[in-house]
Amino acid sequence: MTAQQLTRPGPGSLVFQRMADDRGLLIGGATLVLQVADRTVGAGVEQHSNFKAEPWRRLYGTLTSLVRIVYGTTEEAGREVERLRTMHRSIRGTDAAGRSYAALRPAPWAWVHGTLAWSVIRLNELFRTPFTPAEREQYWREWLEVGRLLGVRDGDLPPTWEQFEAMVDSASLEDNQSVRDVLDSLTCIPAPRGLRWLGPVWRGAVGRPIGALTRVVTIGALPDSLAKTLDLQLTDREERRLRRFTGLVALGRRAVPPPLRPGPAALVIRWRARRRWDLEEAA
Repeated sequence: MTAQQLTRPGPGSLVFQRMADDRGLLIGGATLVLQVADRTVGAGVEQHSNFKAEPWRRLYGTLTSLVRIVYGTTEEAGREVERLRTMHRSIRGTDAAGRSYAALRPAPWAWVHGTLAWSVIRLNELFRTPFTPAEREQYWREWLEVGRLLGVRDGDLPPTWEQFEAMVDSASLEDNQSVRDVLDSLTCIPAPRGLRWLGPVWRGAVGRPIGALTRVVTIGALPDSLAKTLDLQLTDREERRLRRFTGLVALGRRAVPPPLRPGPAALVIRWRARRRWDLEEAA
């Protein structure tokens, strides 16, 4: 089934209204850890990804892909879906424990899709703009609709958000090399390619300070069951730092007029998408 044969959540949907959010980068580390703790995803990233060398490029690629699928034209969404599936067909092999894996098997493919909804819902919970129970269920239903574009079949993920939360808590997630690579990358946030010439200056002024805060946010955002599996726990001092930071972000957001709260990048994405949507509707 092609993208043209399926509907996508439009401008009136929660996915359209809430997915693009400039705060999303703050929870990127936790989302990656949750994804790669799945054995297939972890093995695929370890053996087929340049994440460790180019984390910025991988993060940008993921965000760009999501924007094309949710906010692009129908044609752009269709092309992006086909590109993703073509790219992942070659991601297969044997993991460190001798188990075979393939990225396009239904379970890991659906798992990654589900975690992207978790990311948005958990982001709003952590930074004090939580979804209501009804909004969580609506967002999940709409996200399953997006999943059908990607080939996530009915039944590959639970039909309700509450059931997906239970699935996360009971999932057979594991500590693996990709998990450790993500966590290690947070120790000192690497400079984007164009700023690598700053070297020690970047590491001292930006990489390590922001890395330390990102690590606190990442661990604080993880599901309790996964944090326990990975033996990750915040100290009392880190807990206080997390509360101060989330409170500061929440305060800053409340100080901005409501229409501007998603942030400049998110607003541009939504504005362009509405224009494209209107043009497609008029065609």
